[in-house]
Amino acid sequence: MNPPVPSLVAWAAGFLSGFAACVPVGPVNITVIHQALRRGFRSAFLTGLGAICAETIYAGLAMTGHSYLPNNPVLLAAMRGAAVVIVAFLGVKNLLHRPDEQRSERIAERLDERWHHPQAWLLGFLLTLSNLTLFVLWATILAVLFAHGWVQLVSSSRSVCVAGVFSGGLFWYFLLAAIVGRAHRRIRPESINFLIRGCGVFFLVLAVLLAYKIFRP
Repeated sequence: MNPPVPSLVAWAAGFLSGFAACVPVGPVNITVIHQALRRGFRSAFLTGLGAICAETIYAGLAMTGHSYLPNNPVLLAAMRGAAVVIVAFLGVKNLLHRPDEQRSERIAERLDERWHHPQAWLLGFLLTLSNLTLFVLWATILAVLFAHGWVQLVSSSRSVCVAGVFSGGLFWYFLLAAIVGRAHRRIRPESINFLIRGCGVFFLVLAVLLAYKIFRP
């Protein structure tokens, strides 16, 4: 049995995972950027807040589901093997990311026509909640965290980790809304790309650590 993990470790693991999971460019980040440019920090941050609320729900569901898995070494090894492949794929995808600015602008324009400032939180929440692949993403990330003992199956450790996920995602959306809202169009796309590729490295490191955990002699 693994020794108890301090709450700070579980929270930090959740924080870093939540931050990294929110960085890759998708409809939510595109919308947050667009809202910051058109309507300012408040609308952009509310959109991000809605998004991380939905993301935390998926993380919590994946966390709960993982705690009810039977203690079957073969099944756990199979899940961890799948997690290695999926997390490594995410890492490579982020490292090879090439932004399509025209397509991103069209997506943001369509969303902006349908949603306005009072509904910003709901926009971010529904955009994220409709992405069912996030459950798979969090199931694989949590497999890594559990495999290394950074998060334990006890409810206190799991709850602290989920709180960390919320904090990490909220911190990312706060930064994105504040930086874009203040810098406006002076923000350089290379800066966002650097963060995306940095998160790609983070995912690849997680995949390597999990592979080592599984296949070490």
